[in-house]
Parts: sequence; structure tokens; C-alpha cells
Amino acid sequence: MQTATTTLPASRREPAQHKRALIAACIGNFIEYFDFVIYGYFATVIARLFFPADDPAASLLLTFAVFAISYASRPLGGIIFGHLGDRYGRKTPLAVAIILIAAATTLIGVMPTYAAIGIAAPILLTTLRLIQGISVGGEYGGATSFISEYAPPNRRGFYTGWQTFTIGLALLVGGGVASLITATLTTEQLHSWGWRLPFLAGVPLGLVGLYLRLKLEETPHFTSVQQHAEIEKAPLLTGLKQEWKSILIGMGLISAPSACIYIYYIYSPTYLSSVLGFSLADAQRANLYNLVFYCALLPFFALLSDIVGRKPLMLISMIAVALITYPAYHLLDPKDFNQTVFALCLMSLAFAPHSATALCAMSEIMPTKLRYTGLSVSLNIPVTLLGGTAPFLATYFVSRTGNLLSPSWIVIGAAVLTLISVLAYRETVKTGLR
Repeated sequence: MQTATTTLPASRREPAQHKRALIAACIGNFIEYFDFVIYGYFATVIARLFFPADDPAASLLLTFAVFAISYASRPLGGIIFGHLGDRYGRKTPLAVAIILIAAATTLIGVMPTYAAIGIAAPILLTTLRLIQGISVGGEYGGATSFISEYAPPNRRGFYTGWQTFTIGLALLVGGGVASLITATLTTEQLHSWGWRLPFLAGVPLGLVGLYLRLKLEETPHFTSVQQHAEIEKAPLLTGLKQEWKSILIGMGLISAPSACIYIYYIYSPTYLSSVLGFSLADAQRANLYNLVFYCALLPFFALLSDIVGRKPLMLISMIAVALITYPAYHLLDPKDFNQTVFALCLMSLAFAPHSATALCAMSEIMPTKLRYTGLSVSLNIPVTLLGGTAPFLATYFVSRTGNLLSPSWIVIGAAVLTLISVLAYRETVKTGLR
């Protein structure tokens, strides 16, 4: 009887366990993107404190270069944690990942600046970002596997959509905290200690996440694979050999989200203030309104994907992103705040259907015995190449070409790549997890 109980599908398990699994899996993503958005919001402050230079643009480029470098370690983290997750289970790697993420985030908040320790400051900052990259590389694929394997089959899109919602929520909360700090503190206070405050949230968030993850059981799908002796000894090699098509499709599906998340939401405050001339407070406020709208859309589209399927939503969304982004950038105007918010929300409306659906589609095309590794590879390579470099490339394009609309090129190119993958993807809403 005990064996039968542990191998029941997620739809037969206790609903409370589903919710605990969802929260435990999502909290790591919350910490990850909370950290990234406050890094983006305070990029101009960090540039002055850790990369002092005569040219402010050079300092900002160095700041975003460190942002991009941290992504170089994400594929390594995905391989390491993916191997452990597909060999020994999802729980332990996810527990280790959240400890590393929380610790690195907190240490950034207490780190001395260039004025205090010289060149050691940017080196230390880069080291902590690399540690974050390794842990996040193992976090994302594992959390997606965990949610999809616990979710009821007929609501898998809705459940995995909450992971994307958590990312949006982290961007929203991080943006709200950053905006509040910027609005209430003087410039001197902000540069002295104010920017550090949100990074210090890593400790309590990490402890809560660790507690929740240690209290959970292993996912029923992985338990079934264990009991049937289907564990792969070399999941990466097997995945590259047997599931290369699924991995390539997965990489394509996440390409546009990689660019959109970082250009639309993380780079946006810096772009609006440093490039277009908005005040930092107005730039952050506009981005905040956009994030509220984006988060509100995600649960609806995630639920809709369980009804109409994953492919129609992703297809319409990517066509819309490719067509709308450039004209929307034309509408961004420091003289018209409401028009700017409308343009930002228009881009979010185009992007949200795909954003709410892609993770579920990727989970369903990967077999359980290789899901953690397959998702880690599919997620981390595009995020490294497109997401991690997006703020740097956007800053570089604007400074080199003088074209203020050039950041939209990154999004459009990624959307076209994702559209090709959507066309290659076969609908999985009825077939479910492999």
C-alpha cells in the first residue's frame, strides 16, 4: 500500500501538499529576481561606488558587465545541480541552491566599496555574482521540475504559471522597495547606506525557503522513476544524445523571455532615466505600474493555457512582441508619463501569454528521468546569452549608434528565434508529462 501511495499522480495527492510545493519551489525564484531587479534599479549607484571612472557611461558599462559575467556560471550550475537532481532527487539540490542565493545576496548588501578597499571591491562583487550564477543555474530548472511534477495534470499550466508570476512579483516588490528607498532618502543617504537595505532581505527569505523545502517530500514522478530503476547515471550525456531536439526547442522557447524580462523590466528604469532623461523616481514608478499590469495578466493566461493549449498562446504572443516592441519604444517620452506607462503596458500585454505558458510547455517535452538536467540546459544557455548580456548590449548599442530605440532590436531578434521554436513545438496540453 505504501508503494502505491507514493507513486500516485499529482492530481490524487493532498491539495495542501500541492500548495506547499508551489510556494517552496517559487521562493527561490523570488529571491533571484528580487536581487536582479534591485541591482538593475541601483545600477547607477553601484557604478559610482564600485567602478569609479571619469566617464559615467564607462562605469555603467562595467556595472552591467559584472551583471553579464555572473551569468557565465549559470550553465555550470545547471549541469552540476541537474546531475544531482536527476540522480538523487529534486529536494536536496534545491535546498543547497537557496542557501547559496540568499548568502550571496546578503553579502553584497554588506560589502565595502571601492573607496574603502580599492580594486578588491569590484573583484569581490564579481565573485559573489558568480556564486549567485551557479546557484541560480541549479535553481531554475529544479524549481520548474518540482512544480510541474507536483501539479495536477489538468492544471499544470496554471501551477507552473505561478512560477512566472513569482518572477513578476519579485520584480514588482524589488521595484517597489527600490522606488520607496529612492523617494524617501536623500542622495547622500542613498549612496551611503540606502542601496544596501534590499540586499539584506536575502537572509530571512532564504531561511523561510530552506525550511519549506526541507519539509517537503520528493516529487511523485521522480519517486516513480526511482522505484522503476530508471535513474540515468549520466543525465547530461543521455539528454544531449536522446533529447537534443527537445532541448533545442526549449532553448528557443525561453529566448524571448530571456530578453524581454531583462529589457522590459530590469533594464527599463536605467534606460528611462539615463537614456531618455526621466527622473529616476519617475522611471522607477513607470516600471512599477507596468509590473503590476504584467503580474495581473499572468494567472489568467496560465489558466487559459490549460483550456486552449500552450501553442496558440505562445504563437500569438511572439508575433505580437515582434510587431509591437519597436513602435512602443517610439511612445516612450519623458514629457508624457501616461503615454510612457501605456507603451510599457502594451509590451507586457504582448509578452504575457508566452511568459505564462513557456515553462509548462518546456516541462512537458522533457522526460522525468532527464527533466531537471534538460530544463537546466534549456533555461540557462539562453538566459546567459540573451538575458545576462541584454542590459550591457542595450547600453552599448545606445552609446555606439546613438539610436535611442536600439534596445528594442534585442527583443525583436529574440522573439523571432522563439517564434521558430513555437512552430516546431508539438502541443502537449493533452499528453502531459513524459
